[in-house]
Amino acid sequence: MQKTFNESALKSFTKQINDILEFQHEDREQTFISYMINHINNLIFVVDKDNHFVYVNDTVIHKYGYTKDQLLTMSIGDLDINFNEQQHEIPLIEVLKQKQKLEFHSIHKGANGKLYPVFIRAHYVEYEGEAYNFGAVEDESYIQKLLDAQDGFVILSDGVKLVMANQHVLDFFAYKEFIPFIHQHNCICDFFIEETGFIHNHNTWIKDVLDSPHNDAKVKMKNIQTNQNHIFLVRAKSFDETRYVVTFTDITELENYKKKLEIQAITDEMTSLYNRRYFNKILPREINRAKREEKKLVFMMLDVDFFKQYNDTYGHINGDETLIKVAKAIQQHFNRGSDFCFRLGGEEFGVVFAYESLESILSQAEQLRKNIEELHIEHEKNSVSPYVTISIGMAIVEGTTLSEALYNFADQQLYQAKNSGRNRVSFYMQDS
Repeated sequence: MQKTFNESALKSFTKQINDILEFQHEDREQTFISYMINHINNLIFVVDKDNHFVYVNDTVIHKYGYTKDQLLTMSIGDLDINFNEQQHEIPLIEVLKQKQKLEFHSIHKGANGKLYPVFIRAHYVEYEGEAYNFGAVEDESYIQKLLDAQDGFVILSDGVKLVMANQHVLDFFAYKEFIPFIHQHNCICDFFIEETGFIHNHNTWIKDVLDSPHNDAKVKMKNIQTNQNHIFLVRAKSFDETRYVVTFTDITELENYKKKLEIQAITDEMTSLYNRRYFNKILPREINRAKREEKKLVFMMLDVDFFKQYNDTYGHINGDETLIKVAKAIQQHFNRGSDFCFRLGGEEFGVVFAYESLESILSQAEQLRKNIEELHIEHEKNSVSPYVTISIGMAIVEGTTLSEALYNFADQQLYQAKNSGRNRVSFYMQDS
């Protein structure tokens, strides 16, 4: 038969642990237990070696909504949603016996399903030859209320696991209650999308945030309901010795607007190709990349033949439409991720791409020239074709070439293509 404690037995029991707990109070005659039992904000329980309650004070009964008789038939696992003794190699009472005292945060569940974040101080005590777990519990529901009062995502974490979260977090991931959420996901980092520029390391992500210059970082997560990715600014601060408060501010719209501005800054407004400013940035970078990877680089310059005469004949509106069609043809032809297409100014375009073979480069250039002519854009002032055509100059060089030299090589070849009759390709290949 399970042994239970009455008040008399508890008084005798507590005399043995008063010195162990090293409780100091201004009233020296008041023991730790008498203080805790009579203090309305604290819950006291005694648990046997099999984790069954043998004593609970009135505060426990009032807080959780169970009767005393009900609680004395329950175990820790019926009350504490995080308790799982099977996760440990030895029973909890043996852990306590070795360490004498354990302090940890957990979550209790009342009879009505309400959750109570708690801080537990558990002590190992032997009484009349039996081993017991004496627990003093502090209700930390005020922390949950603070989290719920904040806009956006706010969580409490021990550095890895999720301890508390406000309703905004549950709503975003389509969970109605916290318990199913943490039973399936120990950490909110389960939802982090791994991508350059965003933190995602599941074991160190809070440390990564704290180690950043402003104690913040960016993460990307998917909204389960809308299937849309969101970008969050994450800030972390120490809450106490073992826990951290982490806020997630949705900056998706701001990041999208920022990205839009960045794209506008490097894009030619009319043709949607990269502009001359971005060309000046990309060309040195690609030369350095080619040098590192021991590859050759191709810079191609294109110019619409007799474009001034085209504008004089057909007007500038038609001239702009023609440039847009030419730009589209260039972009469709050079569509790899490593290809860069630019409008360098006026009717002049440029392409930077990696060297494959001389045969393939010349084939690509010749095919592009044909594609432009086969757009069949009428140009009666073009002396080499009834349609709009282009002349192409290319420089095929080693990665050690300076960007200015590479530009000049291609420019000279473009001049050569024009002087040789236009609507043709001319190239320069640097000796190895």
